[in-house]
Amino acid sequence: MPWTKLTACLSLLTVACAPPPAPEELDELCGYLYAHFDDEKTRALEAGLVNLDAWMLAHLDETLEGYSVTNLSDATISALDDRSHNVDQLLGAAVGTTSASFDPYAIGAALSGADQQELIPDAHVVYERTYVSDLDCFLELECELLTTTNHLEDDYPILGEVISESFGEYRWIELDKGLAMVQRTWLLEPSQVEWDSFELNDQYYLNILLPRGGGTLTLQSMWVDATLNDSSVSEALALNLLISQMQGVYEQVDSYLEQNGAAEQPEGCATSGARPRASLPLLALLGMLAWRQRRWLA
Repeated sequence: MPWTKLTACLSLLTVACAPPPAPEELDELCGYLYAHFDDEKTRALEAGLVNLDAWMLAHLDETLEGYSVTNLSDATISALDDRSHNVDQLLGAAVGTTSASFDPYAIGAALSGADQQELIPDAHVVYERTYVSDLDCFLELECELLTTTNHLEDDYPILGEVISESFGEYRWIELDKGLAMVQRTWLLEPSQVEWDSFELNDQYYLNILLPRGGGTLTLQSMWVDATLNDSSVSEALALNLLISQMQGVYEQVDSYLEQNGAAEQPEGCATSGARPRASLPLLALLGMLAWRQRRWLA
């Protein structure tokens, strides 16, 4: 049942215990935040977001360039649904971006409520989203959690047509610095890929919006279980494509908000305890298949 804003605000004042320990390095933090997304209490997420904020501010230039992440556990993935998943060959990347003009609420409202083909026009040929929970309740900060199912159709060079079905979740989190948002998605089944040499079995996406003054500090992380049975794709080309596409997401979001206006955050604070994609272009996933060790991407 959704909590009221008053109940949520009072609950924030009554929590006197220290938050549980959270990792301090980016790789561990990405997996930790993905795993604790749906905790009934938000203390673990809050601690992880505070540590992520500190890490990114200390390593902002490197994070903007891109970083390899690998820490997504079998237990985390198995808890998502009743499908059989394989984490042995998961490859992942994380990219940070900044928006000086728009706060996490404005960006989060667009990511959760706007037409995604208009918001990020370079991402998908078709993006059909079905709301499982109440969007208005989420945007009014009366509900902490929003859930969706998504039908995606894409047409890429080399890969051809790619059709995916995914599940998406969005969650508001109150921090001392202000309102943050965490988003995660995963595939409900392996994607249908026209090119026989490429198989996309699983894709997991984590998106973080952190307050930074009047703007937003963002981190996108993506892990994939994919198979590429072709050696004609250049590793350097694919890696550069992966990074540029992740960085380009928020350039398009900022452009959309500048042209269409940004939603203003309602008064009050997001709930604590209420329970009920922006997926990235798949051509970029080719770059991950050559990634076998953690390293900075220059």
